Amino acid sequence: MYSELIRNIPGSSNWVGSFYERLIEYGEWDSSAFWELHLDLLNIAKQQVMNEPVERELVYMLLKLQQNVLNLICAHFAEEDVFEICNINNEQLYEFSERFKMAILAAISGEILPESSFDLTNPLIAKPNK
Repeated sequence: MYSELIRNIPGSSNWVGSFYERLIEYGEWDSSAFWELHLDLLNIAKQQVMNEPVERELVYMLLKLQQNVLNLICAHFAEEDVFEICNINNEQLYEFSERFKMAILAAISGEILPESSFDLTNPLIAKPNK
């Protein structure tokens, strides 16, 4: 349960190679690892029961990861900071940041916006037949 989320928390026994490890250690936005984490967040959202409290430990992990990732994104844009995300342009970073924030909110609220709401879509989510 929450395997990708837990994997992305520093100190996890399986942290090496995770999205967050690649970002903080190498300044690399690993899109493949991001989409795996994103899909896990959406799966967590699907497990939430409306009008029921969310597990405190889950919320803590979500907010800790969100805060850490958003701090790194802010550092990337801060002129006085040396941290830089090297393999993505600023427009892409804004789009990925939006997807990340919306997935975190979904994991807490249980409300998932359809993929069609975004220009940048998760390739791991099957598109419905028209």
